[in-house]
Amino acid sequence: MMLGAPLAAPAVGSQGAAQDATRRWEGIFVIMQTPFLQTLEIDEESLRREADFLARARVHGIVWPAGAGETVSISYKERMQYSEAVVKEAKGRTTVLIGVHGVHKFEAMEYARFAEKIGADGLHALGPTNGASDQQVLEDYFTAIASVSKLPMCIQVSTPGMTTDFLLRMAEKLPTVKILKLENPDVTQDVTRVLKERKRPVIPSTGGGAMNLLNEMERGSGGTMAGAGFADIQAEIWDLFHAGRKQEAETLFMKFLRSAVLERRTTYVLQKEILRRRGVFRTVVMRNTRKFTMDEGDMRELDRIMELLKPHFRV
Repeated sequence: MMLGAPLAAPAVGSQGAAQDATRRWEGIFVIMQTPFLQTLEIDEESLRREADFLARARVHGIVWPAGAGETVSISYKERMQYSEAVVKEAKGRTTVLIGVHGVHKFEAMEYARFAEKIGADGLHALGPTNGASDQQVLEDYFTAIASVSKLPMCIQVSTPGMTTDFLLRMAEKLPTVKILKLENPDVTQDVTRVLKERKRPVIPSTGGGAMNLLNEMERGSGGTMAGAGFADIQAEIWDLFHAGRKQEAETLFMKFLRSAVLERRTTYVLQKEILRRRGVFRTVVMRNTRKFTMDEGDMRELDRIMELLKPHFRV
């Protein structure tokens, strides 16, 4: 459900089609959580259900695997198998980016080739998972990924060497770079800087649980990449704002903000608990810990947040 009257239908005709093509890479691109069974195996049924849930929620794109999807705990074999499952479930319904980061450029290149083979719409590249921060190593790494695939690429800040200067340089050097996901402490100011200094229309996106979404949209941000639990709420805020209904967007954002604040303390398990409550996941199991980080007070807070946001759920 939405605040006020329904949003206007998309533009039609050649000009509208061109606008839609550009906007395809902007908006709420959700970092999918990875569901696990009690055995710690990936729950493919729930992963597919999550991709379907997000497509029906009308998010602008999805990403798997990436940081919030516990990607460091997922094996090479699992990434190959389940990336294909995600693409099959959501292809044609929303933009699908497949994570292609690896320990080194050779592994990342293999993931990039595979992403193109299975029909992904684009690539999502973290820095090397070995934590390399030398900018020459990083430049070689991203250049190698771009050399094996023509798919549009998102580069996300994930190591100390990946400064905003570095990202802008990569965007200038590599024509397939489409999105820069900014994660530095001054992220909102980095949005403004990218828009001012970019040499071509590369898109600044952000993370941070969408906590600064309203500020970022006012600055002209191209989107954000947050968790899946309230993805439809984030997409609604974005759509309302860009339809000129800024007061409604602000009202809904202020309700959503409580969940972003709660996530700061409870971490990604909050997203899994929301997805469990919404009938998407069967468990909240995480591979790297058996500790459930939400206590009774947190669960009561989530009860209230769910009550506030439920009237605005799209699915």
